[in-house]
Amino acid sequence: SGEDVEEIACTQNGQMYLNRDIWKPSPCQICVCDNGAILCDEIQCQDVLECENPQVPPGECCPVCPHTTRDFDPTIGKITFRCAFLK
Repeated sequence: SGEDVEEIACTQNGQMYLNRDIWKPSPCQICVCDNGAILCDEIQCQDVLECENPQVPPGECCPVCPHTTRDFDPTIGKITFRCAFLK
């Protein structure tokens, strides 16, 4: 039957990823496996943080505010896929 949809894996740098896997090859880049095609996008950081001494966590791209309950915003540095990677 032609209804069986076979999910196609992706390979990058010798590493295999399943269809729809999302990974970060570098701190400021995020990739997704889309039916055998690897689509990557740069992570966009928020320009201004409402705190003093923002810090970049190890392995992350964007600076975040130090963890204080008053200033901490869990949405800062959130990754969103933009349509830009569908070139």
